[in-house]
Amino acid sequence: ASKPQHFEAIARNFEAVHAEVDPDTALLSAADLKSEIGSPFHGAMLSKKSAMMHMGRYVAGLATAATCHGAVIHENAAVTDRKQAGSRHELTTSRGKISADNVLVATGAYTTPNFNYFRRRIISVGSFIIATRPLSDAEIAATMPGNRTCVTSMNIGNYFRLSPDRRLIFGGRARFSATSDQRSDARSGQILQAGLAAIFPQLAKVEIDYCWGGLVDMTKDRFPRAGYHDGVWYAMGYSGHGAQLSTHLGMILADAMLGREDRNPLKGLEWPSIPGYSGKPWFLPMVGLYYKALDRIQ
Repeated sequence: ASKPQHFEAIARNFEAVHAEVDPDTALLSAADLKSEIGSPFHGAMLSKKSAMMHMGRYVAGLATAATCHGAVIHENAAVTDRKQAGSRHELTTSRGKISADNVLVATGAYTTPNFNYFRRRIISVGSFIIATRPLSDAEIAATMPGNRTCVTSMNIGNYFRLSPDRRLIFGGRARFSATSDQRSDARSGQILQAGLAAIFPQLAKVEIDYCWGGLVDMTKDRFPRAGYHDGVWYAMGYSGHGAQLSTHLGMILADAMLGREDRNPLKGLEWPSIPGYSGKPWFLPMVGLYYKALDRIQ
């Protein structure tokens, strides 16, 4: 809880989660947090089962598992056109043409204009991360003694944790931008460094060794979407929670594509297009200003 008034909402969330989802959770007071984090937050919910993942290794592991079961992966092969004749699809890519019985669109924030139905419903927002130099024992003890993964309660909040090589990984939206390139990432890194110093003044002058970013596929209501439309299957719109949900929905849609039981929990969920939007989020700066204003007054 970044502000005292945020703790009430966290407590209500804890009550629901603890009673109905995961009893291995705890509600921590501001005093409890002193042994967890070296910054004056106002309480928190602790999920004792949570863990840290190296997402690059996870993706590589999924790819290895898929190829062991006969999948063929073609990288750098953007789909530029799709035609359907009966039950067969012909896809034109930058590396040639292929045909398929089923097509699953799982491109999220990187969906190309030829899949316009999804482009008008997905907002691409940049998410950025910085990594400090390896911290000393004393710096870790003063900053993250509990060695947890944390996320703050602000609308434009931050998430942070220690890496196995003792760096503080610190991320967030930083800027409401639909661009992630070297220049954009560097600007966002400067904003994140200021945010890190605000939360952990003791690390204000620590060196930043790395900065990187990417695009997150947001929906208007922040709920993901998965199903079947205009001849293709789709799953996207994870709004920052894709590591877990994309894997889960991928398995569910694979069963549906194979004619097994359709267990899709999102089937039939309304997904209206965003008025005046064609895939280029021109309104992001205004959205950023709105959430910044909310963070000041709430």
